[in-house]
Amino acid sequence: MKIQPDHQPERPPNRSRRALANRERLYEAAISLFEQRGFQHTSMDEIAKAAGMARASAFNHFPSKLLFLAEFFHRFTGEVIDAASSAKISGFRNQLEALFAAIGPIAHANKPIMREITALTMGHGPLAPVESEVDDEMLNFFRAIVVQGQANGEVDPEWDQDFLAELMLGLLTVTANDWVNLGQERSLQKELSMRFEVLLQGMAA
Repeated sequence: MKIQPDHQPERPPNRSRRALANRERLYEAAISLFEQRGFQHTSMDEIAKAAGMARASAFNHFPSKLLFLAEFFHRFTGEVIDAASSAKISGFRNQLEALFAAIGPIAHANKPIMREITALTMGHGPLAPVESEVDDEMLNFFRAIVVQGQANGEVDPEWDQDFLAELMLGLLTVTANDWVNLGQERSLQKELSMRFEVLLQGMAA
């Protein structure tokens, strides 16, 4: 399963259709090679060749190899948030489950890429600034459903909304990292559901 090209924060606004198509070819070639060989063992020359493009053109679209993973990370985050937000359901718990249902299949279909991203975001890794950006997106989602949960009586109104959003983001991050570090064999969707259930019991009104 590949991430859809709906979320491309690095994309300049006035690129031609051909340029966007070339960019997408490079992105798909890079992600495919990363999955086969690993990030460290894939060169920009190999990515350009796989995409049928000149090396200089590849660097024009993606000046750094790391930007391919940054693109994936942004797309992944945007896609799962969109899926949860657009699901025809209501309720705090239901929207959380919709988020987990979106995260699980994409993460399992892209295990090698998830391992690369986890390794490069830990501590002050080179993808840490990107992680901070996507964390802000996820925090906004969590904050919005907390507000909804407090309004409909699912979440104790005494809880601070920002604190709960930060707490949920932390649990999501730890669970995803544990899933990677423990071999990615378990269902990430189920792991998220189980761990969040403990948290939700303490948040209930």
